[in-house]
Amino acid sequence: MKEKKKRLNKDIRADMVQVILDDGGNLGEMKLEEALEKAKQEELDLMEIGKRWDLVLVKMLDYGKHLYRQKKLEQKNKQKWKAPDMKTIRITFKIGEHDLDVKRKQAEKFSADGHPLKVSLMLRWRENHYGDIAATKIADFVESLNEIYKADAPVRRSGNVFNVMMKPIK
Repeated sequence: MKEKKKRLNKDIRADMVQVILDDGGNLGEMKLEEALEKAKQEELDLMEIGKRWDLVLVKMLDYGKHLYRQKKLEQKNKQKWKAPDMKTIRITFKIGEHDLDVKRKQAEKFSADGHPLKVSLMLRWRENHYGDIAATKIADFVESLNEIYKADAPVRRSGNVFNVMMKPIK
């Protein structure tokens, strides 16, 4: 939804206005022509900000600077609300110790950025017969991440896949 454009200078439709300075000071009530003249002397603009009873409130400011500040504020708020992405680490039944260390370091990077983590281990072919060994392997890996991540629930098996969801410890 687009914001309505504010009325500026000659577009303001009022006889009497209350002028507020950019720093919050109040110049009081005056005729529109008088307010426009003061703004012109200061090389500033008048922007309509609202109405109070029969009086129009206007702010004396540099409109270019105002737009710049608004744009920067929107960008900052947009960055602030960016949700962390779910990251996935897949380990295998036959994974070596060095490869597990690499996956741990990867998980540390994800934790530093505040991303939740999903660890999964998929069994293939004959590996399905060794579900108990796979369960201990993923449980050991999850336990090695206890300093940086907290498991939401215990390791769950669905079919031939073991999964666990984890959240970073703040």
